[in-house]
Amino acid sequence: MQKNRQKDRSLHKVNKIIACVLSLVFVLITCVVPVYAEEQIETTPSRIPLTELEKTIDSYVESYEKYTAAVSVVAIKDGEFIVNKAYGFADIESQLKADTSTVFEWASVSKLLVYTSVMQLVEQGKLDLETDIREYLPEGFFKKLKYDEPITLLNLMHHNAGWEDQTVTEVYYYDENEDYDLGETLRKNEPKQIYKPNSVVGYSNYGVGLGGYIVELVSGQPYYEYVNQHIFEPLHMNDTTVHPTGQDRPDLVQRRNEIEGYTKDLKLIRENRVYVTFYPTGQPWGQPKI
Repeated sequence: MQKNRQKDRSLHKVNKIIACVLSLVFVLITCVVPVYAEEQIETTPSRIPLTELEKTIDSYVESYEKYTAAVSVVAIKDGEFIVNKAYGFADIESQLKADTSTVFEWASVSKLLVYTSVMQLVEQGKLDLETDIREYLPEGFFKKLKYDEPITLLNLMHHNAGWEDQTVTEVYYYDENEDYDLGETLRKNEPKQIYKPNSVVGYSNYGVGLGGYIVELVSGQPYYEYVNQHIFEPLHMNDTTVHPTGQDRPDLVQRRNEIEGYTKDLKLIRENRVYVTFYPTGQPWGQPKI
């Protein structure tokens, strides 16, 4: 009888242990499944769910309605559009709404094209990020360098080559028929070097223009031709130009002329057709869309 009781107790303990283990397994399963499901939600790098991205952009653009005439937004993942949308008016006075075919000026966003081009040539072994850029430029190119320290492509990328800033009027022109050689205009508009390279960060349009000119020299192509062939064509960016006045794409020039420029308080800028002498710094037109 006593042995049977001990056996019953042992079985009871075993059953309790099994029950506890099963309960623990159940808890783990119920905890893990939601976490696993949550990880399957696709998000942007900033953790915005892709399904909520358009609504988030709508809200953001709405908050700037009083300060922005028009904007176009494109988000792509794995070759598929997530968002492709335009807001506002390309011409407020004519009430011409912006749409996904509207042509915009890229301004300084086009600096990305310079350093994409540079890195392509680095990958091909034609450029080195830490080599003094004077090895790529014509002899005696610089006349105003204050320091002997080398200036590298990394310095140009980091905007810390030491050059002073320049005023807008030094880089703009208004006649589309004027022909500016990129290298010559950079030589003539060389700013003073007032800091040692690597010591001070100072935004430099001149440095970016130099990057574009080095791409031109090393590739043997005009900068705009290099970008057309090696960036726009592979990405099927068929409605975009990087030519300083857009003369290689008169259709885009016509579409650009349909839009107007505005101040931050949405006042019309009547003279809003300007061109940049060292144009890789910020003049391309088009739809930045793949």
